[in-house]
Amino acid sequence: MQAGPFHNTNTREPPLIGLLNFLRDHDHLLEMFLENRDPYATQPLPQWVVEAVRPHLGRQDRIRALASGRIVGANRGVWVVTERELLVVESGIKPRVRALPLNSVELCSNLKGKYGQTLRVEGLGQRHSLIGAATSLAALTQDAIAQGRPMEVVRPAAAPTEAELQDARYLVTDLSVRAQPAAHLPTEAVPA
Repeated sequence: MQAGPFHNTNTREPPLIGLLNFLRDHDHLLEMFLENRDPYATQPLPQWVVEAVRPHLGRQDRIRALASGRIVGANRGVWVVTERELLVVESGIKPRVRALPLNSVELCSNLKGKYGQTLRVEGLGQRHSLIGAATSLAALTQDAIAQGRPMEVVRPAAAPTEAELQDARYLVTDLSVRAQPAAHLPTEAVPA
């Protein structure tokens, strides 16, 4: 079992298990609820996220952005934006990944919420929300989703600093290298 809030727990667990999970993660939850920030939102993603995302990436796909936080109505979660899709990864005994084609997104909002940035997208009759995201990762994620696509975009009042954006780009590169190591090798080094 992995340490921290990214542990794999079932999203439909008995009440006693939910209480035990709360007690195990209470430091993280208290910091999120009392200090209005997610302490893990700007850390490299755990290996279970890499393993969950890897099968959904084509050889030519590039990871353009990511944001981690809590999936509304579920548990810990991560949004990963590729050139074609938004991958919504939910933690659980077996992590669940849902894909939403970017060309079907009609609304993308990034607003300051009670627990950090709140990202929302709507498209194909689906709504997805992520709360507690870091400001810089939320901005990169929103830009990657909205880039060159006709949709309603709601942006936050304050933009992240260049240093915060640089740290966010590092986390995107980290996930990209770990999830698609062959994509980062020179073309001549990859067997056909």
